[in-house]
Amino acid sequence: MSALASRPFGRRPAAAPAQDRDERLAQRAARALAGARATAGMRCSTSVSTGSTSGHVIPKDRPLRSEAFRRVVASLPCAWCGIAGFSQHAHENEGKGARLKVDDRRGMPLCCVRPGIEGCHQRFDQTRLVPGGRQAHIELGRTLSQRTRAQVLDAGLWPANVPLWKEAP
Repeated sequence: MSALASRPFGRRPAAAPAQDRDERLAQRAARALAGARATAGMRCSTSVSTGSTSGHVIPKDRPLRSEAFRRVVASLPCAWCGIAGFSQHAHENEGKGARLKVDDRRGMPLCCVRPGIEGCHQRFDQTRLVPGGRQAHIELGRTLSQRTRAQVLDAGLWPANVPLWKEAP
């Protein structure tokens, strides 16, 4: 009888763990936290000429998140077509990316998709609301969000716990 015949499928018996499961999980969690802390405040800059990254620490922007502000904006009529009752808070397209949103104060009310009607929000996000492509939508977003902030302030609806937006000089 061969050595393989005495074990099913030729597997070796599992070695006894060097440490208990809780200790291994605690060590794994500590390694994950250490790695997360090391990269939390970093953004690598890339050289255009060489394509290499510098590894210099560039602080990440911390966009404001405010449910209260988003609800106020969504209560306004659509900033593009003017329909009331179907608005959603839509973020500007400049600075957005995969799972990244800009500051909530850089938003505007745009209407949602309804049965048989494609909403302005969807068309804005897909750069089909106005001609001119992405750049035209970035400029439109800046204009509409600035107008929305003024409208919220003038109506006295700005939430008390949300800092005022400071316009760039």
